[in-house]
Amino acid sequence: MARERKHPPRKKRRGRFRFIYKLLSLVMVAAALVTACVIFFRVNGIHVEGNSHYTAQDIIAASGIEMGDNLVTMWEPDINDRICGQLPYVQRVVLQRTLPDQITLKVVERTVAATITGEGTSWLLSVDGYLLEPTQQVQGMEVVGLQVIEPKAGTAVQVQEEDQSKARALTQLMPALEEDGKLAQCTKVDCSGVASLTVTYGAHQLKFPLHGDYPYMLQLLQAALDSGQVPEGEARIFDFTVADREVYMQRPKATQ
Repeated sequence: MARERKHPPRKKRRGRFRFIYKLLSLVMVAAALVTACVIFFRVNGIHVEGNSHYTAQDIIAASGIEMGDNLVTMWEPDINDRICGQLPYVQRVVLQRTLPDQITLKVVERTVAATITGEGTSWLLSVDGYLLEPTQQVQGMEVVGLQVIEPKAGTAVQVQEEDQSKARALTQLMPALEEDGKLAQCTKVDCSGVASLTVTYGAHQLKFPLHGDYPYMLQLLQAALDSGQVPEGEARIFDFTVADREVYMQRPKATQ
């Protein structure tokens, strides 16, 4: 007696085809959406916010964005690189898209923290350690005992190899001073010490190590100032290099 031949159930085949149809449908919908974005979302307005050093026209020109450019395919890192590469005072730009056709460039600008010299020229130095432009007068803290090499607007501070630890400390200390609200009262930073930076803060001298928790050191400074141990108008030296996580306070030596 012949054995009955078994055939695979047709329902499984139908299930497979149904999955393929769904997948193809999703791919077609996605392709249609991408095509619509490329065709229809075109820049019709460019706005700039947060700029003070440069005009809106300067920012837009540096961005390379033009009317009619595709709104969706713009790559924010490229726009950042173009703007920051041409305009030293710009630290970063946030790109905001407003469909269907508007772009907003939200600018974060650098602020001047100090004045530093290099190769016979004085330069404005930003809080994050970038050279901004040559200057004829001191703005912010006057940096002494540290010289920049190959200065160029829009580039990070470069120094001789033996001074790199001092430059690194300076670029870490300046943001801490700004965050603590003390940067505007600092007039000078002496980097000539072997293992320390000395900041003139009002009538006081602040001696910092070349590494450490600067925000915490500034908290110690404020606590000492608030303690009532320093009479108003009297100068003190606040030394953070003597002991870890402590501040040593003394009167400056009398000058002859």
